This record gives sequence, structure tokens and C-alpha cells, in this order.
Amino acid sequence: MELTQAVGETAGKVWHALHDEGPHTLSALKKKINGAGPLVELAVGWLAREDKIAISQVKKSLEIRLK
Repeated sequence: MELTQAVGETAGKVWHALHDEGPHTLSALKKKINGAGPLVELAVGWLAREDKIAISQVKKSLEIRLK
């Protein structure tokens, strides 16, 4: 599978997890979708670039939620 396609599919999984269950930390999101760390991070970046999510610092973690 091409990397761009894998990132896009992972972005879809991230979006659905956030839509169905609300905000997650980055580490919880990685566990939830069972994704490889760098692939999930790329997917989060993709969604952030498209202005679909908001990322905020909560203590030492990043919280990700849909806009």
C-alpha cells in the first residue's frame, strides 16, 4: 500500500474514533485504532492541516478533538 493511501485511511479511522467517542489523547488514540505510532501522527497532521481537528496541550499530553 502506498504511504499516502495508508495515511489517508488512518486519518479516516482517527476521525471516526473522535466522532464516535469524543476527544482522545494522542496515546489513547494510537491504542484505540491499533495504528503504528508514526502513521497515526501523520494522520493527525493531515486532519489538522485540513482544519478538521483541534489539538491542545493537557498537562503533558496532547488532546485531539473534532472541530
